[in-house]
Amino acid sequence: MARTPLVAWMNPLPMELTPALGDRRRSVAAKASGRVLDLGGWRDHLGAYRLGTAVGEVSDVVMLVRPGDLRAGDSGSGPGSDPAGVTRLDASFDELVGLGVEPFDTIVSLIRMPLISDLDRFLASVLQLLSGEGDLLLLEPVGRAGRMGGMGGMGRLLTLGGSLMNAAGGLHLDRDIPARLRDANMLVTDLERFEVPAVSAPFRSFVEARARRPFSSPR
Repeated sequence: MARTPLVAWMNPLPMELTPALGDRRRSVAAKASGRVLDLGGWRDHLGAYRLGTAVGEVSDVVMLVRPGDLRAGDSGSGPGSDPAGVTRLDASFDELVGLGVEPFDTIVSLIRMPLISDLDRFLASVLQLLSGEGDLLLLEPVGRAGRMGGMGGMGRLLTLGGSLMNAAGGLHLDRDIPARLRDANMLVTDLERFEVPAVSAPFRSFVEARARRPFSSPR
């Protein structure tokens, strides 16, 4: 049996991410609609889901609380403190794929991808769980590839920091997330790149984006 890495029992994400990206997490949640799968790790954004019965509102939210490979972050207190309409599910992402659940209209990924070793498999599973016109809403750190020229030694230092985190902490911080989404045959829209100077160096480059199947792609 494979040994569980130490990162499974600790929080490898810097504490600064909680206050530094709180508004961003709430902004992403506010864009969700329909049936929502929240990949967990945080709870300060749950009140931003526009729960209701009108078109464009969120009908219900399923939030993973035993994320398996999607671990760490601030899960907060128990389910009694969650807004009405939010259901916590004790399942890993891989287990959820195998349960044959009904597709989701929105999947929300908030700083989960650094914790995923096999990103291609993860994105293939996202496509399995999304409805035909569903959206993946994401807020994720990215590598600095293509921007080092303007950063000089600092750019090289930040990129090296991401590589060291890969090796030592089990985190994957040197990926070009938009490119990997396109490689998975997803259409990337609403893409915004930004910096978060308040957190440790390898976590400063982020993207906020929406991705979905190309309109001609069958489910």
